[in-house]
Amino acid sequence: MEIFFICFLPITCSRSLRRSLARGRGQFLSFCLGSGSRVDCSGNCCGYRLRVDFEESDSRHLGGNVKALRRQAREARAVALEEIEEPSPGPGQVLLQVQHCGVCGSDLHVYLNHKGYESVLPQVTLGHEWAGIVVDCGDGVDRWQQGQAATMIALQGCLRTDCSYCSSGLTQLCPERRVQGLHLDGGMAERVVVDDHYLLPLPDGIDTTAASLTEPLSVADHCIHDCSEIESGDRVVVCGPGVIGILCALMARQRGADVLITGLDADEPVRLSTARRIGFETVTVGAGHPALTDQLEGQNIDVLVDASGASRVLEEATRIVRPDGTICVVALYPEEVTLDFNVLVRNQVDLRTCYASSRPNYEHAIDFLHRGEIPVEEIIRCYPLEDGVRAFEEAERQEVLKPVLTCSTDA
Repeated sequence: MEIFFICFLPITCSRSLRRSLARGRGQFLSFCLGSGSRVDCSGNCCGYRLRVDFEESDSRHLGGNVKALRRQAREARAVALEEIEEPSPGPGQVLLQVQHCGVCGSDLHVYLNHKGYESVLPQVTLGHEWAGIVVDCGDGVDRWQQGQAATMIALQGCLRTDCSYCSSGLTQLCPERRVQGLHLDGGMAERVVVDDHYLLPLPDGIDTTAASLTEPLSVADHCIHDCSEIESGDRVVVCGPGVIGILCALMARQRGADVLITGLDADEPVRLSTARRIGFETVTVGAGHPALTDQLEGQNIDVLVDASGASRVLEEATRIVRPDGTICVVALYPEEVTLDFNVLVRNQVDLRTCYASSRPNYEHAIDFLHRGEIPVEEIIRCYPLEDGVRAFEEAERQEVLKPVLTCSTDA
């Protein structure tokens, strides 16, 4: 079966490569795409047209069944719990029992069949933010012990040594990248098979509920540590109080910044109230409220992080940040954004983008979680896997900040 899709790559300058190499990412990695997938690409630096041939996996099957929350069709709200054949790892793969799996914003976009997610398989087990324990290993895998805890790198590059992005550590920009949980079966299931290359060990004692936040926290790490260059004493505004925005705020505060979070009236019952409970100043914007520029008048804003995905926020950001300040965009936008670059140039404002994360960001996130620096109980609400559809429904209504599915009865 051939599936054609478009993926858009952010433009990355050589400075980004140099920063990555300076952080120890300049390493050559072996490649095994695994799962019987072939990927061909053609196109230019801004938009790649990828052809993915999804073939039968090399994985064997144990013969039993497991529960999985799966997309049923390319239609809105076409997600249901079903029983599927239990997989067993093929060569170079690992079978894991999933303990907890988060519902990401991209999962919600797939659930609602939003534009921009056409590449997602019509039938697939969702879930790319999860933690689990090793059950079995395929041929050629010997670094794992049964019962060892692990998590997965969700956005998976080709890892070939002739790929300039993967060989420099920027695997999230690989033109052949895929997301396990969108383009092949993911972690909203009792068990999942993953190529060994994309697994990371979790330290002893870390709670798998907390560890399910590794992937979104790695995105925040990339935004704050790699791209924003926030320093102690900086005044930082984070626009958008979703999970990524709040995790970015926590990362910025950990670096010594004074952080303010903005949101809409609709964010007040759950998101903004959560932000205040964990110690952040908040400002409400949107219809019926003064413009953010007016509410922040007289304040020296060093860095603005946009995690909202609202074009008007980015347009206003150019007038909020001080001269020689920084705007860092971690959000994706549903429509084109128009900016007055004269304002940016005359104020020498540094406009940066950041996309997803790579292995070092995951490692930093795991360490951050292991130290207990994330107020997990304020962010997460757990649902049994059997209530997965309800978790999506409540996320759609913004009744929950971060739904996490408990996928194992002993988790």
